Amino acid sequence: MYSPKAFKITDKALIEEFIEANPFAILTSEHNGKIKVTHLPINRLKDGKFYGHIAKANDHANIDINKEVCFIFNGEHAYISPSYYTSSFNVPTWNYSTVHIYGNLHYIEDKNHVWEILKETTEIYEGNDGWKLPEEKEFQNLTQSIRCFEIQVSHIEAKFKFNQNKSSEDIESVINSLKKMEK
Repeated sequence: MYSPKAFKITDKALIEEFIEANPFAILTSEHNGKIKVTHLPINRLKDGKFYGHIAKANDHANIDINKEVCFIFNGEHAYISPSYYTSSFNVPTWNYSTVHIYGNLHYIEDKNHVWEILKETTEIYEGNDGWKLPEEKEFQNLTQSIRCFEIQVSHIEAKFKFNQNKSSEDIESVINSLKKMEK
């Protein structure tokens, strides 16, 4: 990812917070000479690893585990007009935040482990008092149609392009202009 120094994020805690707040990722890979894309939630579970699951009918359910994949997590973004700045020489741009996780998929075949991953993932979104994944066989049978995986992370890149290369006056002016548009 092209990331000038002013926009590159290396703070691990900030990256973790970003992924937790924006867990719906885009999985990209090459499969049989074509680019494949899947949209899916990815979560870091209690064991510290990133997990997800996909339909077995999805091409990503059978990609070569030796090929690197990329998960893209997108956050806040907005068009920035030159009129938002206080300084005189500017061009239109787009401000945004993104994190890319690179690595390999490790498919999980153990049915008990898959079930535990699904229960923990459900709890992330439902909370402790929300809906619980029922233990009945009909629910457990649904796991036959999906494939769970762990991401074996090779590296992570993060970029938050929010006018860090501009003056404090320009930054404040852009923020105020965006706030006015929200109303």
